[in-house]
Amino acid sequence: MELTIPETTDRKVEERSTLTRTAIVTGGAGGIGRTISRRLATEGYAVVVADINQDAADQAAAGLPEIDGATHRGFAGDLTSSAVNRELAALAAETAPIGVLVNAVGISPKRNGRKIPFFELSDEEWNKVMAVNVSAPFFLIREAFRHMPTDGSASIVNLLSITAKLGTGGPADAGFGPFLPSTAAYGASKAALQNLTASLSHELAGRRIRVNGIAPGFVQTPMMGEVPVDERLLGQVPMKRFARPEEIADAVAFLISEQASYITGISLDINGGWLTC
Repeated sequence: MELTIPETTDRKVEERSTLTRTAIVTGGAGGIGRTISRRLATEGYAVVVADINQDAADQAAAGLPEIDGATHRGFAGDLTSSAVNRELAALAAETAPIGVLVNAVGISPKRNGRKIPFFELSDEEWNKVMAVNVSAPFFLIREAFRHMPTDGSASIVNLLSITAKLGTGGPADAGFGPFLPSTAAYGASKAALQNLTASLSHELAGRRIRVNGIAPGFVQTPMMGEVPVDERLLGQVPMKRFARPEEIADAVAFLISEQASYITGISLDINGGWLTC
């Protein structure tokens, strides 16, 4: 069977790169989301920073560099609502087609920075984690893809976690690894999002919209700063340090770039060698 390869002349690539595009970053006022938003702004995107808090979203958007006159906006709302995600996608598309969607929204409930045992998780806590970490990304992708170009330039990136493959470990006082303060609900939600990433990469391949995931280990953010210092945590990481948010943003920049034009459906692990040793 003869395969037809889509035409990708230098002229077409140049045209795509000079077109204005919007980018949506959910959880965009958080430690990782804010850094990703800045990186996308420096790439020339008009960024919509979506967060639960309007002041935080507006402040994050106002601090972004405006390249070639790109206008950034803050958006606040409950992203576990389909209607809110429809509004968000429509707002982003008002400026220009949506070129990038990054689902960085996520919650990981703890008690005084420590792990909550699975048997102490309430129905409300379980359902909220699943709603924020799985349903919200799904709802937004379902709305946003309709506003994304089908020329191969559009890309979706979901923030996963090392817990999607590793699980979240035993009780807080366990004498075995992995040593992680996250709940079983968090690990299950990220595993679901990883599977959703793979599934949607198949469904959107015909529209030439790529869908990938980034799975960090420990990242130095205010959320991680709430976790009590424990030498067992870093002892698991061969590189003996947390990732910087900028390193996560660099991975996003790669996955949305022309250099990753044949990459879809993957989980890119950024964990300092944790899962390889």
